[in-house]
Amino acid sequence: MNASPLHGRVAVVTGGGSGIGLAIASSLARRGVRCALLGRRAEAVESAAGSLVTPGLGIPTDVTDTTRVDDALRRVHGHLGPVDIVVHAAGVFHKAPVGELTATHWQEVLAVNLTAPVFLTQALWPDLVAQSGQILFVGSIAADRAFPANSAYAASKGGLASFARVVAEEGRDHGVRVITLQPGQTDTPIWGDTAPRPVRRAMMRAEGVGALAADLLATDRSVDFEPVTVVPPTDPWEAT
Repeated sequence: MNASPLHGRVAVVTGGGSGIGLAIASSLARRGVRCALLGRRAEAVESAAGSLVTPGLGIPTDVTDTTRVDDALRRVHGHLGPVDIVVHAAGVFHKAPVGELTATHWQEVLAVNLTAPVFLTQALWPDLVAQSGQILFVGSIAADRAFPANSAYAASKGGLASFARVVAEEGRDHGVRVITLQPGQTDTPIWGDTAPRPVRRAMMRAEGVGALAADLLATDRSVDFEPVTVVPPTDPWEAT
């Protein structure tokens, strides 16, 4: 059996302690990728790293704190080496109607979902150019479809999609490939108590989204991608 084209690569995965981030890291690790997982909750991110079939690294980090991110990247370089792949999977999701939207809500959502990926991409740009690397942005169908009480999240994911398009243009001449994956409703802890259990059972599994992400990253580099949108077979909110 031929080795995966990703074997031996180094990936930084934000939001790696759970949900889609962990699912992507697990799928990459099965292809021989050494993953550094960044996440806020120390116990979760360290446990997640220990679960990977290819040994990885769990680093408790607030991705909105550039000083802590810089410290985390120094650890990555010291333990794993230059970074070939960055996966932006950290995200927050809070619902609020426009009339009830607060500055704190707006700023938190954009800080995690948009600003943090911008500056982590910038911090890793020298590695990505030197390694002809790849960037995977985990966006959302909310970038293209309107849902009530979702303005901050939609704005953050729409901005992320626009940023990704620009990075793809700038990266092409440097051999850097950019992939934007836009999942629909996926059963992850981000939902909290906002979705009833029957609705969550009708959502996509994070493991399926993670496997697809790894497949995209492993695709021959002669192939480029427009944003890839994936959704459940039926609307989870209408399936029960």
